[in-house]
Amino acid sequence: MPEQSAGRIHSGHAVLDIGDDIGALIIHTRRELCGRPIDVSPKGCIWQRIHTNVLERRTNGHPVFAALFLSLPAEDYIIWGDSSRAVGEITITGGQVAEINWRHLLPEVLFSSLAPIAPSSQLSDLLPPRYRNGLEVCATPMGTAPMRYNEVGQVEWDQMWTDFCDLALAGGPPHRGTLLEPVSREEVLAHQEAYEHVIAEIKRGLEMVTGLPVITDKQVGWIGLQCTDEEMALWLLRAIIVENVCIRREKNVLWLPAGPAFQLEKEIKNVITVVAKTYHYWTEHARV
Repeated sequence: MPEQSAGRIHSGHAVLDIGDDIGALIIHTRRELCGRPIDVSPKGCIWQRIHTNVLERRTNGHPVFAALFLSLPAEDYIIWGDSSRAVGEITITGGQVAEINWRHLLPEVLFSSLAPIAPSSQLSDLLPPRYRNGLEVCATPMGTAPMRYNEVGQVEWDQMWTDFCDLALAGGPPHRGTLLEPVSREEVLAHQEAYEHVIAEIKRGLEMVTGLPVITDKQVGWIGLQCTDEEMALWLLRAIIVENVCIRREKNVLWLPAGPAFQLEKEIKNVITVVAKTYHYWTEHARV
């Protein structure tokens, strides 16, 4: 049974009920989420929610904040923050304990209801100019936007979504499926022509949605986005990790995955989408 008592410090050991086809999940969080509910649901039955709270425990005299799912059937799960907001995915293996570290994530990244709410007299000043007169926000999810092509058959990445500002205010779903990762150097070298095509299209898309320099010739299996400074790179890194897309950073350059088998309407679109979304958060909302 999930633990529910959030009003006290738990110093005892959690009793895991795991076996051949039963595993467990521990989600480590920041202190601010203590008492906050977190749900998981089987990937094929998202309405079937399993619920627990983030609790404070003491380990070697130090406070630890975590949500414990002590007994989960082995399968793929979606993790939910707010009731309609998927914030991650995890595969549970029988007889094993899966762990997720969210200590580095701000609470509002995981729970939109925890984002600071400005007094109504100040809210208009926080919104981008186009929304200060009560203009309605379109909540169409970004990931489901149809592909748009120009007259020569190229994707119009900067026209894919009616308004990036709608996207940042309304939000959108994270990348679905397994973690989007780079491929091996051997796979790239074995399919060099296809890889160069993928790199060229991702580069074109990233430049269209951000206007930032893109690096294509430094890391095999990766494509670099050169941010204006390290502060921006760190913020985008944290936001993109939540979207289930592999990413790493070297100073002010973010490295995103690329592979010869990446498809235009799947992996290529996912990489460009997640950058378009988080870049807009940063430029018009996070720094307002």
